[in-house]
Amino acid sequence: MQWAAIIVEFVGLLLIAIKLYFPKSSERLKVLFEESRPRFMNRPMMWIGLYILIWIVAAAVLSIWDPSKNIIVNMTFTVFTVFVLMLFGISRIFVRLGVVLGRGNSVAGVGLVLALIGFSLEVSQMALGS
Repeated sequence: MQWAAIIVEFVGLLLIAIKLYFPKSSERLKVLFEESRPRFMNRPMMWIGLYILIWIVAAAVLSIWDPSKNIIVNMTFTVFTVFVLMLFGISRIFVRLGVVLGRGNSVAGVGLVLALIGFSLEVSQMALGS
């Protein structure tokens, strides 16, 4: 857990450094963060359909191979789907919070949010004594 906090804090500080010292890279990151739909997802229905197709094929193949694996593959895909949706939601919240804290600049704001999260994780670990 300590390494996770250090890595999160490092990524946040790296984003702040990019904003301060590399303005061209900062502008590209700002566009990436604030883009409502990434370029590779121009057709989201195709991606959703492909994901569901992979899910069905994997479940069918594993149920033919070993019928007891059917529930496991469906639970795995469900957990993975929930994890990805939570990750998208949390990242969107970070960007919005970062824009507010960074006074309109999402790169510095997201860096600040990540640095604060890493720092608070480190402090909580020190307070718990682990």
